[in-house]
Amino acid sequence: MSLRSILGIVVGALSLTGCQLTQSQTVSHTFNDPVTIHDYQLPVYPEGQKLLTNYRQRRNEELWFWSELGNTTFQRGENLIVQVVSKKPLEQPPSLFAFAMPPNPGERKYNAVGPYQRWVNVMPNGDRCVYAQQHTRKMEQWLSIFIHYCAPENRHSLTWLDELKPSFYLEDFPS
Repeated sequence: MSLRSILGIVVGALSLTGCQLTQSQTVSHTFNDPVTIHDYQLPVYPEGQKLLTNYRQRRNEELWFWSELGNTTFQRGENLIVQVVSKKPLEQPPSLFAFAMPPNPGERKYNAVGPYQRWVNVMPNGDRCVYAQQHTRKMEQWLSIFIHYCAPENRHSLTWLDELKPSFYLEDFPS
């Protein structure tokens, strides 16, 4: 066997070994288009509030639900209820929804879903905006709820937050 043949075999063996030692992991991202759903398909239903449209979308390992409420004040990113089913509780709503929870602790309240926090801001024109955040857990799944709701002072009621109700969908989190 010539030196050239041996060198070829050694280089080939090293190449094959090097390729076998290099592992490539594929990362899969799943984004389904949002689909319109009925009120009863939401994990938590806002009793007493008229929902304009509800959506559901799978985003990787999370399942997002969001509902649009009537918007009479036209503040940015307002009048949304965002519900996210995931493996861990979220501290902020996904950035897609253009609102964030205030950094300071909110007023602690309780409804049929469990404890929640809320913050109320009075805008310069008299509109009142409420932010609310709630988490509940079932087995290995968490439901994070985020609300941003604004209304003129004369039509603003916060009682519907105390009346949030779990729907039958909450009993069986989607996988």
